[in-house]
Amino acid sequence: MNFQSKMILVKFISYLFVTNLMMLIQTISAFAHEPIFGLGPHVIYKGGVGVEVEIDGERSSGNQKTDEELAIDTEIIYGITSDLAATLIIPGILNKVEKTATEDQSSSGFGDASLRLKYRFWRRDSPGIQDSAAIILGGKFPTGDENEKPKLGSGSTDFLFGLAVARESRRWYYFGDFRYRLNTQNDQFKAGDKIFADVAIGIRPWLTEYLEPDWVFLLEMNWETQQRNELFEKDVSDSGGNLLFVSPGFFLTYRNWAVKGGVQVPVYQNLYGNQPEVDYRFALGIEIHF
Repeated sequence: MNFQSKMILVKFISYLFVTNLMMLIQTISAFAHEPIFGLGPHVIYKGGVGVEVEIDGERSSGNQKTDEELAIDTEIIYGITSDLAATLIIPGILNKVEKTATEDQSSSGFGDASLRLKYRFWRRDSPGIQDSAAIILGGKFPTGDENEKPKLGSGSTDFLFGLAVARESRRWYYFGDFRYRLNTQNDQFKAGDKIFADVAIGIRPWLTEYLEPDWVFLLEMNWETQQRNELFEKDVSDSGGNLLFVSPGFFLTYRNWAVKGGVQVPVYQNLYGNQPEVDYRFALGIEIHF
């Protein structure tokens, strides 16, 4: 083989490598899965709009008290740049119930809205793998009615700081994130600050193309630590604690549509004082990108 033939072969192999790499990147971007209960580093493309409607609920019981909540949350995401996205979250509480031995209370309406920014500061594409990381900044605003019983909002403006990382391939997904929610005071009451730490693994059992339905199954571990609440700058004894959940979930996508859901099952609870323990949490949503 002469020199010219070798150069043609090298160019051809390079072309195949670059073409396949770009196809992989497009495939991973098309199937931009994230954990159900944690957060990943994904952002939508510049100018893109995503809308998600999610039903979520939870139940806690014990110590002569039962708390239940069922809500429909609407999330609107917008791609400011290819690496920066903003998400507006509007919770609609269908039913919030608090039951004690002497009283039952029920309310419904809009909860506290949130705005979240996610900036993907690092992305590395290599054959068969994409690695990425993002910082997360957000705020929660007092839009829920405090006069309802139970209250639909905290009445405070709270802040969220976080970091999310991921490694993804056609078959496997790995996620991790850490978040800190700084709560502020309202009417002499301050909810305890909260720490979230999540890890997740996902698998695509069947390798499909973009025009075919695509399944990914996820298993998450979600840790929560909440400091004690404060009233008149003094700790509330029956508040705060630590929780660990194991959370199976799924992600079904078809083109620019997605259906996702999961259940959080508590496996460890260390709540301070006398509080109802979490029985379960769940989420089921549908999402579309434009």
